[in-house]
Amino acid sequence: MQAQTGFLWGGAISAAQTEGNYLVDGRKMSNFDYLPLNDKRLKPVYLDQEHTILNPENEEIYPSRTAIDFYHTFKEDIKLLSELGINSFRFSVSWSRIFPTGEENEPNQKGLDFYDQILDELEKYQIEPIVTISHFDLPFHLVEKYNGWQSRKVVDLYVHYATTIMTYFKGRIKYWIPFNEMNMVLHIPFIGGGITFNSKENPLQIQYQAGHHQLLANALTIKAGKEINPDAQFGAMLAAGKTYAYTCDPEDVFAALKSERENLLFSDVQVFGEYPKFTANFFEENNIQLNVTEPDKLVLKENTVDFVSFSYYSSACTSANQDGLEKVATNGFMTVKNPYLPESTSVWQNDPLGLRITLNQLYDRYRKPLFIVENGLGTQDILKGQKIDDEYRIDYLRGHIQNLLLALNEDGVDLIGYMMWGIIDLTSVSEGRISKRYGVIYVDLDDEGNGTGNRLKKASYDWYQEVVKTNGAAAFNDY
Repeated sequence: MQAQTGFLWGGAISAAQTEGNYLVDGRKMSNFDYLPLNDKRLKPVYLDQEHTILNPENEEIYPSRTAIDFYHTFKEDIKLLSELGINSFRFSVSWSRIFPTGEENEPNQKGLDFYDQILDELEKYQIEPIVTISHFDLPFHLVEKYNGWQSRKVVDLYVHYATTIMTYFKGRIKYWIPFNEMNMVLHIPFIGGGITFNSKENPLQIQYQAGHHQLLANALTIKAGKEINPDAQFGAMLAAGKTYAYTCDPEDVFAALKSERENLLFSDVQVFGEYPKFTANFFEENNIQLNVTEPDKLVLKENTVDFVSFSYYSSACTSANQDGLEKVATNGFMTVKNPYLPESTSVWQNDPLGLRITLNQLYDRYRKPLFIVENGLGTQDILKGQKIDDEYRIDYLRGHIQNLLLALNEDGVDLIGYMMWGIIDLTSVSEGRISKRYGVIYVDLDDEGNGTGNRLKKASYDWYQEVVKTNGAAAFNDY
C-alpha cells in the first residue's frame, strides 16, 4: 500500500522554534520571544496582574531566543533533509525579521536574503517549500501598540507583510499557509494572537474578534496572492483531532458535537466563506459582539482556500459532565482522558486510528484536498554513545502513516502530503523544552541552550528514509 505519485513526504519546523538569533541582522522582538521556560507560557496574559510573562518576578530563560540556531545551520540541516530523501519541507517566515516592528514601509533586506538562501538550498535539492506566513509569530511592537490581532489595524500591516514576501518570492513557492493553527487563538491567545487582557474584559469577545481579523487577513492574503501568482495554492490550517464522546449517553455525544463545531469554526469560514449558523446563538450566549462589516463578508466569500491543512497529534474526548474525570494534555489544551487509548511516553495519548477518522471527517465536511502538515511525537530521547534508538517514535509514526495510507487507498480521501513535525529537534511550543524532542534528527542542546548543537541521525531517521523511498509501503513492514 502506497501513496499516489507526486505525494509530498516531508518535515516541518517553524521560525520561532528553530532560528534563534532573535536580535540579529535587524530583527526585533516577537511575541514568541517572551515565552519563558515554565508553565506560564501557555496562560493568558492579564496586564492588571502583578507579574506576567511580560514583567516576570524572576530572571527567566527564553528558549526561542537561541533555539537550535537554524539561522546559521540551515545549509547543514537542509543537506541532512536531502539525504533523508524527502521531497518537501514546511518552514515559516519570521514577520519581525522582515518588518522588525511590523509598521515599516520597506522590508529588512537581510531578512529577505535569509529566506532567499533557504529557498536556494531547497531548490538545489529539489525539495518543495511549503511556507507558513505567520506561525505563532508577530512583532512585539504590535502587541504593545495594538494588542496584537485584537486591532483591525494589524490586518493591514499583515497583508502588507504577506504581499511583500509573496511578491519577492514570486514563482518559487506554490503552497502558502497564511496562519498556523488559527483556532489556537481560543486556547493560547498570547501565542496565537499576541493578545492580552485585563480582568474586567470579556476574553472571548477579544479572542473571537482577533480570530475574525485573522480570517479577514487570510482572505485578503489569498486575494493578493492570486493576483501575484494565479498558480499559488493557499490553505487553511487548524489544530485538528476528532473529539470523541466519553460515553454513548446522548448528552456526551452532543457535548462532543459542540466541541468539534467550535474547533472547526475558523476552517469552516475559510472553506465556505461565511460564519456557520450556530455562531449567532453562541455569540449571543457568550456576550460576544463581533465587528463584521458587509465588505468583510464579501472578502471572506470571494477568497476561500484551495486546501485544508492541519496538525494532528492525538484525538480529544469530552463529556457533558466532566466532574471527577481524569484529564490529559493534547495539542494546546486539556481533554478528558480516553480510557480506550493506551498510556504514552508523550504528554498525549497515542491514537493513530484517530488520524484516519479525522481525515475522513474533514474530507467529508470540506471536499477540499487535505494536507497533514504536522504530526509527530514529542518525548525525551536517551543518547547512548552516538546512537538514539527511538523505537517509540517509529511506532508512533508507523501507526499514523499506516492510517493515512488507508484513508488514501480505502476511503478515497484526497491528501496532498505528510509533514512530520518537527523533523529536526526544536523548542516545543507547550513547554519550551528541546528535551521534549520530536525530530528524526537529534540536536545536541539541553533545555537551557547548553551543548554543542551538533546534529545526529536517530534510528527513526533511517526508518522514515525507507518509508519515503518506498512511497509509504515500508510503514507496513516490521522494524
